[in-house]
Amino acid sequence: MIEFPSRPDDAAAPPAGDAEDDRWCMAVRLLGRVEKQLDTTLQQRHGLALSDYRALCALSRPDSGPTLRMGELADRIGLQDSTVTRLIGRLEGQGLARRAAAPGDGRAVAAGVTDAGRQRYAEATPTYRAALGAALAASMANVHLADLAAWVRTGESAVHGTHPPSEGNPQ
Repeated sequence: MIEFPSRPDDAAAPPAGDAEDDRWCMAVRLLGRVEKQLDTTLQQRHGLALSDYRALCALSRPDSGPTLRMGELADRIGLQDSTVTRLIGRLEGQGLARRAAAPGDGRAVAAGVTDAGRQRYAEATPTYRAALGAALAASMANVHLADLAAWVRTGESAVHGTHPPSEGNPQ
């Protein structure tokens, strides 16, 4: 997990300039474009919102165990805790997820995926991946989005021409 300073002025790095701001806006634009396409496609073909698909994905991962605490799920899919609580309620109503007491702390709430949820996730994944590939390919035609889209497709760093270092594999 990436840790950010609690307040921007706590950071030792200098503030971003116009170029960084412009690149960040382009990254957000790419993200928005791709997410809109993914959400539309998943809704039309599987009746799943993108956030529902992401939750099923996170809950279906082997490293999630039988359940994930709501806060951990929120962190994994990039949503607020209260939004995830409503999302799990919606999935639970469809029989795709279940709530349970968090292991080791009966006061905390965790979520797990049901067999029906795993099946729905498995059925939607090829559609999701095809839509992701198509959205990234379409973004390659935009000069401002092409480099970022290429990095998402290949994992190649535009700066170093190699895979970026990971937590367990520094370069």
